Amino acid sequence: MKLMIAGLLCLTLGRAAGERVVWAEAGTNLLGAPSRDGRWLSHVDAASGELALRDLKTGETRILKSSRKGSGEFAYFSVISPDSQRVAYAWFNEERFYELRAIGVDGAGERVLYRNEEAGFVQPCAWSPDGKQILTLLFRKDNISQIALVSADGGAARVLKSLNWIYPNRMDFSPDGRTIVYDNVAGMDGRRDIFALSVDGSRETPLVTGKGNDIFPLWRGDGKAVLYVSDEAGTVDIWEQPLAGGSQRLIVQDAGRVLAMGLTTEGEYYFGKRAGSVDVWVADLELGTPVKVSTNLAGVNLAPDWSPDGKQLAWLTRLGSENFGQESRVLSVADLQTRRQRVLEVKLAHMERVRWSPDGKQLLVSGSDRQNRRGLYAVDAETGEARGLVQERAGTYHGLEGVWTKEGDIIYLGEGIRLRQLAGGQERVLFQTDAGKLGNLELSRDGKWLAFTVDSKVMVVEAGGGAPRQVASLRGGKIEGLDWSPDSTALLLSAPPTLWRAHSGTGHVERLDARLDQQDSVRLHPDGKRVAYAAGKVREEVWVVKLDQRNASTVVTPPRE
Repeated sequence: MKLMIAGLLCLTLGRAAGERVVWAEAGTNLLGAPSRDGRWLSHVDAASGELALRDLKTGETRILKSSRKGSGEFAYFSVISPDSQRVAYAWFNEERFYELRAIGVDGAGERVLYRNEEAGFVQPCAWSPDGKQILTLLFRKDNISQIALVSADGGAARVLKSLNWIYPNRMDFSPDGRTIVYDNVAGMDGRRDIFALSVDGSRETPLVTGKGNDIFPLWRGDGKAVLYVSDEAGTVDIWEQPLAGGSQRLIVQDAGRVLAMGLTTEGEYYFGKRAGSVDVWVADLELGTPVKVSTNLAGVNLAPDWSPDGKQLAWLTRLGSENFGQESRVLSVADLQTRRQRVLEVKLAHMERVRWSPDGKQLLVSGSDRQNRRGLYAVDAETGEARGLVQERAGTYHGLEGVWTKEGDIIYLGEGIRLRQLAGGQERVLFQTDAGKLGNLELSRDGKWLAFTVDSKVMVVEAGGGAPRQVASLRGGKIEGLDWSPDSTALLLSAPPTLWRAHSGTGHVERLDARLDQQDSVRLHPDGKRVAYAAGKVREEVWVVKLDQRNASTVVTPPRE
């Protein structure tokens, strides 16, 4: 168990010094790892999505694997072999699923190691010490994640353990090649612990447990300790856990939004940070004058929405440690008259969009639950209790997009635009098209009109169904959201950093003078004069700290059955 008694901190913890930034500029990317010799850092080129390699000595970057223009292919996570000569990486192919591939650091010798459409997603996490196998996370279309080994020469995956859909954030091979360490959810509260698994899958033991989240485990080079990230002390810190007794050591205190990347043979621990902040603001649409609203839990707030009476704002707040994918989020609700803010800890695995119900008593949340189902959920605005309204099983944690009707039913995007009558469960299709991707669904405030986008086109249709008509098209920018004016005659179009107004009757479109630096959809107050939005910037940085390897203990491998 973790020793976290405040009075003992000064006796048991030693702070490692000398952490420094090694890469922090436009294009910095954290989806990779350092080579064991400290020469290279694999990553994804931010502009193109291609696999790239950065020379940590010269700062030069070169592309290892290019994608064909217009193909939609891109690289994802990557790790470098122990001899620093090959890179294993995930590649999203033209057939819309991920493959495991490998390529030389000179860009030669590319080959596909594992390809299975049913797996859907792959993430290489570590090479075996002898360079013959790659520890890989598989995420199947049926929402099962798997810890697997894939030969460095290619072939079928050997599955060591199958888990639920909440997958490990990080896995690593022990230096002796006998043990795998990984983090995973330990209970229904979503908290993560760290486990050790024998490489044949026969034996698993808890390694680090506690009341907080313990994530991103990496073996120290001598195999005598595991480094990990924890938020149990109230900040996100980097710790070292000896494997043969003794106290944990604090390596970096208050590291921030940190992602473990890897260690070199010289004991250099590389980690990424996401610095900066995104917060919720309210501004006068004509005059500007923004005021920050998200003051209690500042820095990671997004997706605000006004209550029907305009007196409250609800938005999503990210909590806990950083992640490569899914985040831990809560609902924040602010009373703008009293300035009181409260947090609703909703028992959902993921949340990504919030809309108030017409009576102001519930929130419609897009996300997924802890039983592998995504969809739309009604959340009580006082208690945070959630119940499923529209649910389906799918190979993603992303939810569905939907809105309330004035009658308390749901219109949502599924196979087309669909109306779900909650009382009887009846459902019918309002609109369906193969002309493009549907998105940004919004119901007018009088309940008569639906607005949505088909790619860059803004469409309007009667809420009861019928033939839609185009009211605007923005070819120069991506539309991040729509919102109706109070009188239901115009639409506010969010295309960051620009706002547009489209008059649904005449089709006239005008560009607004407001400059809000918004991140996604701008939400219009019921009075039509004020807007709420998320704004700010987050930058990625790569850091390194040299470990003090004097306080070492002996390696412990989980016993076999």
